[in-house]
Amino acid sequence: MIFGTPASIVTNLCAGLIDMNEPLRRPPLYALAVSLLMLALGTLLGALLVSFQDIFYAAARREIIKRPEIHGFSGSEVIDQGRIAEVADQANAALRLLHTHSIGVGILIFAATSIIVNLPLSHRLKLTFCVLVSLGAVYPLGWGVLAWLIPFTGADALRGPVEWTFFVPFGGALIIGLAGAVIMLCIGWLRRSAEQSSEP
Repeated sequence: MIFGTPASIVTNLCAGLIDMNEPLRRPPLYALAVSLLMLALGTLLGALLVSFQDIFYAAARREIIKRPEIHGFSGSEVIDQGRIAEVADQANAALRLLHTHSIGVGILIFAATSIIVNLPLSHRLKLTFCVLVSLGAVYPLGWGVLAWLIPFTGADALRGPVEWTFFVPFGGALIIGLAGAVIMLCIGWLRRSAEQSSEP
């Protein structure tokens, strides 16, 4: 059974993997730039949503009304008002997700690459994982495409193309970069444990 504070437990598990006496390395410049851009984009969108939310909603509503055949209007004003609001809400929700995911992914890229460059991995592996994680910055832009095009084409027509253009490749790159770093760290830890247990 392991006793101690959470910090001491983590320190014991990482003993031998990370030299705590070495100064921390900074993430690659491109990762810092991408992280800052995502944070700036998310913050700017937040400010715009607070100030111009009603204008964005009205603009989306105008474009939706112009395209009754695309959005499946019934011809009944009572029913169509509900459908118009539903599609406008979809566009508005996508814009809000762009705001939140931009900030979240920006923080994640900074934190993850800061950790990766300080792991006991080869330079090539660190570079690969940092690039993969940084490519995840493209993934939130899919929400921006949805917010912009939903009033013109509807959400159903966009779902597949946006998923396979933004979410799957770039979200997948982010996941592979994080999972790869964790797997390689675990392999290193197991090797270190096996070496220590085999020592007389």
